Amino acid sequence: MLKRWKDPETEERLWGNRVHEALKENMQKGTPLPAGMEVWQHIADQFRKVKGILLAEQEIALDENWKQCAWFSKQAWIRVILDVAWIDGTIGKVVDWKTGKPKRGSDQLALFALVMLAMYPQLTEVRTMFVWLKTGTKTEETYQRADMAKLWELYAADIERIENSHKNGVFPPRSSGLCNAHCPVVDCEFNGKRRNW
Repeated sequence: MLKRWKDPETEERLWGNRVHEALKENMQKGTPLPAGMEVWQHIADQFRKVKGILLAEQEIALDENWKQCAWFSKQAWIRVILDVAWIDGTIGKVVDWKTGKPKRGSDQLALFALVMLAMYPQLTEVRTMFVWLKTGTKTEETYQRADMAKLWELYAADIERIENSHKNGVFPPRSSGLCNAHCPVVDCEFNGKRRNW
């Protein structure tokens, strides 16, 4: 796998990091959102009333047996960061803050649910949500522990592809939603910056 490129620190990424840090401080300590973000204070206030044990910007790494391990462990098989989550008895709740435009077709919420169900065996249900800050809208999905086998099927092809790549040492380029404007690998055939519009 080539590691010659680093993702650039774009204004969008830096802004997103600041938003996440501000919301973390608000969730944990009640710190008011800073200038430029105060328009979302009413949204943050609503979520600060959610019942349960609070987890903010929680880094979780699991090994291939879905057991927790250190974030930088060589045994880490999957890593996720939960923007904000709550454990409320047998119910888990996860909110993912989004600073970009609303998008459809993501399996990210299902992945959050799988990780929560693996981490907390007492959970029978996980309620997940994207909060699209720009539009004040949300995308919600609820998952049951009984759904775990079905949820795994969403990732089966990707898991097989990645495992084969690691086994063979071959990582073919593939197109994604980041190709047009955000990927730093300009000599890739899918990079949108190479095209003449």
